[in-house]
Amino acid sequence: MTPDRPSRCNPPAGASNSFTARFQAEGFGVRVAPYGAGLQLLVPPGSRLPPPAQLPGFAEGGFIVQDPAHALVCRFAAIPPGTVVYDACAAPGGKAVALERGGARVMAGDARRERVGRLVETARRAGVEIRVAVADLLAAPFRSEALAAVLVDAPCSATGTMARHPDARWRVTPRTIARAAERQRSLLAAAAALVRPGGLLVYATCSLEPEENSDIVTEFLARHPEFARVPAAGAVSPALLTPAGDFQSLPQRHGTDGAYAARLVRVR
Repeated sequence: MTPDRPSRCNPPAGASNSFTARFQAEGFGVRVAPYGAGLQLLVPPGSRLPPPAQLPGFAEGGFIVQDPAHALVCRFAAIPPGTVVYDACAAPGGKAVALERGGARVMAGDARRERVGRLVETARRAGVEIRVAVADLLAAPFRSEALAAVLVDAPCSATGTMARHPDARWRVTPRTIARAAERQRSLLAAAAALVRPGGLLVYATCSLEPEENSDIVTEFLARHPEFARVPAAGAVSPALLTPAGDFQSLPQRHGTDGAYAARLVRVR
């Protein structure tokens, strides 16, 4: 069997073997996703995978559909079990579910009211206890320095997903990236104000552009010396780390979507 836009699913820890058997019984090929981040389903040439809702185990929340890059961002975040984390741009909910299954206690918000319903559905189907709210990070309902951890999965140009959505390349212009970067600066600064001393701030995108990634973080750290990069040793393969210690996946190198993340700690 060869892949036809393979579907990438992320079962809970310890459930991969049982789901492999279930998928194979339905006639799908199965292989481990890059860096062990879930499973990839394959079909014979000329065939297509059915919608996720028609796959065994989906309706009862046995897995979520998620590119390995986004699961790996959650690994890179290395949020300690039991930590309360605010996923500030959470819809459609894949990272929130992954963090909760990893032991974090997740509060999830999103400013886009029309997408919060999908976030709620994802959490309910996955069977995780996530508190969900319609909330704009720029006016988040928390007091200053109240949170142990904040994830900002910032809206971006999504150039890291162009391998799956090639039409997107015709919609992205330099102005698109500049507008995204402007909002990303505001979101990261707003999130930083919520993090208590010793707390964790994770900034992520699905962009390949340094203007939305490392440039944003470098500029932020110059303005906020109370934060520092503190990667978690061994959280992901060294092949996925930049020289500065940030996460960076590249489609042509790693076989995943392109994604970026920086792990920042408020040191004072």
